[in-house]
Amino acid sequence: MSWPYLELLEAAHSLGRADGGLAAQVEPAGSVGPQSTCCRGREPEEFARLLWADRPGAPPSGLRVNAPLWYAHGFSEGLAAERRQAVTAAGTGSLPRTS
Repeated sequence: MSWPYLELLEAAHSLGRADGGLAAQVEPAGSVGPQSTCCRGREPEEFARLLWADRPGAPPSGLRVNAPLWYAHGFSEGLAAERRQAVTAAGTGSLPRTS
């Protein structure tokens, strides 16, 4: 049995990136506010259990601590990438301003 820790952190990052891409489409331009510890509407413990899935035992404490950080990083990347793509597609070269 291999240790799935890095694989699960990468999954957290991918989920965050997907959510960030969606947020860019529905949120107003500009900051989305302060980073939250919630991931997909779950607190860190719940998010770690989601990633841990049907593996035996409880998720390791490192997953509870680090998965939200990987998710947040992925969210930021997804948000920025989707906004850059929208700017490029619009041909404006800059993000729209907010009030």
